[in-house]
Amino acid sequence: MIVLVAIAGLALAACDRSDGILDGHPSTLNGTVWRAVSISGRPPVAGSEPTVVFGPSNANGSSGCNSYGGVYTYDPSSGAIAFKDVAMTLMLCAEPARNVVESLFTEALNAATSASIDPQGRLVLSGPGGEVLFVSMGRSG
Repeated sequence: MIVLVAIAGLALAACDRSDGILDGHPSTLNGTVWRAVSISGRPPVAGSEPTVVFGPSNANGSSGCNSYGGVYTYDPSSGAIAFKDVAMTLMLCAEPARNVVESLFTEALNAATSASIDPQGRLVLSGPGGEVLFVSMGRSG
């Protein structure tokens, strides 16, 4: 009986949980809003943290200085993510630290191949361009 209960518990753990996590990946990104707390191991400039707002197939936000938007695809079963057709405003940031963070963020976002949720509930976008760690800002509209 104990073995059956343990097996049932493991089977339920592999299913989509009520907290929106499926095997370590978000079950959906649609309607979520995130703020970056680390970009390739570097903290963003306070008050200029990059953000991302996910719609059904589009994403937009701030890269720390400029606004951006584009299309994304996401597979919750594998955590595979890809951004394409990302466009950005071209405002000049006077603060060099913001420019560095924005460059790191843009490179990491455009090259992201994986989306996962870490043990603290933070969204991790990673790929060959680096890694961005986000905290949730809740849900959009």
